[in-house]
Amino acid sequence: MSKSYKNVRLKKDRVYSVEQLTAKYVVTANTVSNWVGEGLKSSGSQTPYLFQGAVVIEFHNRRRGRKDRKLQPGQFQCRGCRSDVFPAIETVKDVYAGNGKHMYSSRCPFCSTKLQKISGEADRDKIEDCRNPNTPTGCLHEEKTSERGSIWTNEIKDNQIFHIGNDRIIHRWQIYAGRYSEKTVVRHLAAIRYFESFLEGKLFAKLTTDDFASVREDLKRRANLDSTDSMSASSIKHTVSHLVMFFDWLLCQDGYRRLPKDFAGYLKLPRAVIARSAQVKQKQFPSLPEAEELLDAMPSRSLLDQRARALFALPFLGALRADTLVSLQIKHLDIEQRMILQDASVVRAKGGKSLSIMWFKIPVAFEVAVLTWVETLQGLGFREDDALFPDAKYLKHRIVVAGRAAVSVPVMATAHAVTAAFDIACRKSDIKYTPHAAKHTIGAERDIRALTQEERKAWSLNMGHDSEHTTEQHYGTMSDNKRFEVLENIGSKKTIDPRNMSEADKAKAFDAMLKVLSDDR
Repeated sequence: MSKSYKNVRLKKDRVYSVEQLTAKYVVTANTVSNWVGEGLKSSGSQTPYLFQGAVVIEFHNRRRGRKDRKLQPGQFQCRGCRSDVFPAIETVKDVYAGNGKHMYSSRCPFCSTKLQKISGEADRDKIEDCRNPNTPTGCLHEEKTSERGSIWTNEIKDNQIFHIGNDRIIHRWQIYAGRYSEKTVVRHLAAIRYFESFLEGKLFAKLTTDDFASVREDLKRRANLDSTDSMSASSIKHTVSHLVMFFDWLLCQDGYRRLPKDFAGYLKLPRAVIARSAQVKQKQFPSLPEAEELLDAMPSRSLLDQRARALFALPFLGALRADTLVSLQIKHLDIEQRMILQDASVVRAKGGKSLSIMWFKIPVAFEVAVLTWVETLQGLGFREDDALFPDAKYLKHRIVVAGRAAVSVPVMATAHAVTAAFDIACRKSDIKYTPHAAKHTIGAERDIRALTQEERKAWSLNMGHDSEHTTEQHYGTMSDNKRFEVLENIGSKKTIDPRNMSEADKAKAFDAMLKVLSDDR
């Protein structure tokens, strides 16, 4: 990992403890203390100290952007962590260059990188003063700057306003919210931070019914299509739901029991407002024949091409989400039974749901793409515990040594490869489908086929839906153009009057009816 910590990804709305920061950045608690000395702001003066994710992100972005700033007397520029630092005075040593120039050498207090600096007059005066035994320790840090590690409530940094007065109670809620999935926690935190930001960081303990009513009015404003920050009906409903759940919990916490008990009523919006809010754009998805054409047009020369074809095909075979898809291992594919074994203890499944998914009966080209990929992996020496869709670097360097237990190839951390595969499939198409379009295609196929009620229920369960209502309401919804087409064709199909049928046709129809009845038995 780079010492500039570019690869560390914090959640801006989350609150982190010192222990959580040290684990994320793989540093010691002393390093976090040094960051505070360099200007990182903690969320209040209470211990243990807490830090808002947005504040930590801003701090590191600022440190990385200080390359062209003028150094203060006694300050060194570290090329390891790309920050301007004041080292401990006892680590500063005098060095003479080959041309006779005087220099100072030291170590970065953050990353231990060696520091060197040609000494100027101001540097020499400052360092010699600090070496005076009568000077207090840490004199290098006594410069007055705008980046000291003071405690603050609301601060503007690079046109960003950070509200940290409620961080301690939000951190306590995060511990409680461990019962939810990470994505659910992120959505709840976004709603909480919206509420807090709209009220300009007002402490939750001092909220009144007027505050809840003002948030409701803002949501009503954002329900208008003309608003620059308009929200869909679904987003507004979820925001209100998340806020109600949070404040229901908050009412049970010490120091917050005097909050208005009827707050939920002040957040409720009129049905008419929700009805006219910005509606979610109609989901676009291909029909199965269209999806098959996209698959056939995809290249298949390289390993990455074959992986992309399988990444495109398998979501249709099992109606899988992108994140679930990339977290599968080879052992989760039962080729003989044509099944996907979604083990939630290993696979990143929505709601932590384990499920055995039978491949949907769709064109054989989708099966061929997946089977070809599995055979390719097995030919390269991949085993059951390896990722079904490994990162590109493992495809080129997978070596199995006889008699030695090799570490399993890990699954990918993100679903970017799935998005890339769909982009490749749609490169010549006017419509750019997302990975989730496959699930909509399978949902729509349920209505296209002449299925019995029992078959329709089994179809929904195989998609991972406990209720048929979920499939009907959210997947494969009919577009306006399709609705108009169906309505236009009503009555256009000719019905056959039995009185006009020949005896041979009547016999065939009777035999077909008997066959259907026997199959049902």
